[in-house]
Order: sequence, then structure tokens, then C-alpha cells
Amino acid sequence: MQRRIILTISCLAVFFETLDASVLNMAIPSMEQYFDFGPEAIQWVQALYLLFYGGFVLLGGRLTDIKGRRNVYITGAAIFGAASFAAGCAGSFGWLLACRAVQGIGVAFAIPAAIAIIIHTFNEPEERNRAMGIFGAMAGTGFATGLAIGGLISAYWGWQWVFFINVPVIVLAILLALTYIPADRKNEHQLPSDYKSGLMITTLMLAAAWMVHSLAEIATHPWMFAATLPGFLLLGSYFIKRERSLAMPLVDFSVFRLDGAIAGNLAALLTGAAFVSYLFLLTLYLQQHLLFSPASAGLLLLPFSIMSGLFSKFVLPHCFKRLGVTGVGLLGNAFMVTGFLCFILSYSGVWPLPLIVFGIFCTNTVGISMIFPSVTILSVQSAPPPQQGLASGINGTSNSFGGGFGLSVTGLVMQVAPAMRMDMHLASLAVLLVFEALAIVTLVVYQRRRVKLAQGM
Repeated sequence: MQRRIILTISCLAVFFETLDASVLNMAIPSMEQYFDFGPEAIQWVQALYLLFYGGFVLLGGRLTDIKGRRNVYITGAAIFGAASFAAGCAGSFGWLLACRAVQGIGVAFAIPAAIAIIIHTFNEPEERNRAMGIFGAMAGTGFATGLAIGGLISAYWGWQWVFFINVPVIVLAILLALTYIPADRKNEHQLPSDYKSGLMITTLMLAAAWMVHSLAEIATHPWMFAATLPGFLLLGSYFIKRERSLAMPLVDFSVFRLDGAIAGNLAALLTGAAFVSYLFLLTLYLQQHLLFSPASAGLLLLPFSIMSGLFSKFVLPHCFKRLGVTGVGLLGNAFMVTGFLCFILSYSGVWPLPLIVFGIFCTNTVGISMIFPSVTILSVQSAPPPQQGLASGINGTSNSFGGGFGLSVTGLVMQVAPAMRMDMHLASLAVLLVFEALAIVTLVVYQRRRVKLAQGM
């Protein structure tokens, strides 16, 4: 019973991280009217969250190894909860942006700590895969739920409540963590607190996230990218040289040699790029093309969010047992591709409503519920205890940068497509199919390599 409670506590972190990343999509119109800002400012509400999450998640993962899993989880949850309350009380757009940045820092600490808690709690490989499957599936459920309830909340309660709803659940999660998650033993964490390396990591991640985000504006503001790149390369070179010279580095690069680490993180990045951009395009399609109100769009999406949770609970464990981790990831990507193809046909005018409903089922209910847990397991399954937080942080970085990169590429396509006499939405959806194709290739290559190694043994 205690282990189930610990799993539930850990899942709350990823659920609210992904929910918070998607819930604003439907609430943005209400916020735009409240603050009276233009469309060019909309992207910063999401971009700052992704920038600071991507910038701090690797540091959060390493602090998990240094300061303890429970300590970092509680600290991150408290930061996220306080920032959520402050965001709901925001009276100015600048204050809201600052709160979004702090929210990103909070989840950057909580997510890798939650993954490390699960790995430490569930020792048997089958139990661990099942637990990580539930954890990863909650990410997909959070994305789908946020998209579904964002419009309903903003329409009936006001946009402030997309932030206020986080607070009571985060308080409950902290109380449960203090009660049920065992305190870390001091002798478990022998790594030095190398805050100089930690500061450099954070600076590098923020700079990389900023460059990814600035790709969307490189045509009009090329200096944003060019001004950051030289400093990033110099600091990155110095950081790698410094870490390799230390007896106990903050970032042990051997983590990338762990089985599944490269494949899992690359697939997570590509899938994140496709899915986050898909959510953005779906929001525009429902409200601008099919003329749904935010509330109506939320009601349309809500059943698929509920089905996602049921699928993760009752169907996904059997899929892992029969297909294995990589097989589940490949099947999930197949559903994702099917959903995108339905989206393209629907946008082209072929049975628009039935096809988009079936497409949402394929992506929001089945596809993402299979992909997220599989790539998470691949990324962290082989990490030993001293590297669990680091491996979790890298996985979080992959997801975050994937989302930011996908939005940046989508922004570029939407700017360039009209000049090339192409429909910008269809062109963007075609790019998402490319992301998914690359993710499938990544998993297939990994699976074939595993088969060859097994045959060689």
C-alpha cells in the first residue's frame, strides 16, 4: 500500500507539469483580453515556462543525487505551488511571466526527483517498468486533461483558476510526501555540492533553450540567435573540459553510454516536438476552423482525457507485458502518425468532425499514453542509484527542448509557407509527420541493435 501511495505522489508531479504546459492553450484568449496584449506576446507565456524548465531540469536532477530524492521533490513542489498561486493573483502581464518562470524552476526540481523516487522504490524490473509506465502515461494524461479543462475553466471560472487549481493538490502532495516517502539516508549521497558546475549547467541550458526559441524569429531578429551562439559554444567547451578533469564530476558523461539512454532521449525529444506543436495546431483548428468556443472545445476533448487515464490504468500494463518497452513505443508512434493523418484529411475538408475526433482518440488517448512511458523507461532504466537523478534530468531536458524546438519549427513553417504558396497549417502538420518518422526510425534502430546483441551472446 505504501509503495502505491509513493507512486501516486510521484505521478502528481508529472501530471501537473504536463497539465500546466497545455492548460493555457485554451485559456490564452481570455488572458489576452484581460491583459490587453497582442498575439506576439502570447508565445512568452509558454516560452518562459519552457525556457526555465529546460534550463534548470538538469541541475534539478543532479541535486536529487546530491541532496536527496524526497528533499528535492518537496522543494520543487513547494516552489511550483507558490508560483501557481502567485500567477493566479497576477495583476500585470510582467508579473504573470515572472511566475511562469518560477513554475518552470519548480517542476524542473520535482520531475527528476519523482522519477528517482520511483526507481528507488520499485526494485524488480517488471514492477519498475509497470510503475514507470504509469508515471509516463500520466504525462500524456496531463497534456490531454490540460487541453480539455483549460477552455472550461477559463470560460466559467476565469483564467486565474488554471493556476489556482494546482495549489490544493500540491499541498496534499507535499503532506503525503512528508508522511509516506522515506527520508534519504545521508550516506546515500556522497557527491560534492559543485555549485560552480551547477551554475554553468543552468546557464548552458537556458542559453540553449533561448536559441531554440529564437529560431521562430530568426528571419526578423537574427541577432537573437547570433548573439547567444558564441558564448554558448565557449562556455560549453569549458564545461566539458572541466567536468572531464574532475575526480567526481557533477555531470558524469558515462550516463550517455547506458543502455537505451540515447535512443530514449532522442525519441523523447522528437515526440515532444511533434506532440506540443500538435496541441498548438489543434487549438487553432478547433476554435478558428471549426468555430468551437473554448468551452465547447474543452467539452469535446474531455472524454479523451478520461479515456487516456483508463487506458493507462487497465490496458497499458498488458501492452508492456506482451510487446516490451520498445514495442509499446513503436505502436504508440503508429497511433500518433494515424492521428496526424486524420488531422490532415479533416483540415482538407474530408469529413472534418468525424476524422478529427478519431484523430484525437489516436493521439490524445492512445498514442501519447504509450509513447511517454516507453521513452521515459528507455532513458532511465539502466541508471545506477548515483546517476538516477541525472538520467531523469536529461530525460526532462529532452522533453522540454523537444517541445520548444517543435514550436520554433512550427513558427518558422507558418511564416515561410505563405510565401511558398503553401497552406501553413498543412505544411506544419507535414513537419510533425517528419518528427514522428524520425522517432520511429530511432526506436527501430535501437530494437535491431538489441536483437543483434542478444543473438551475439
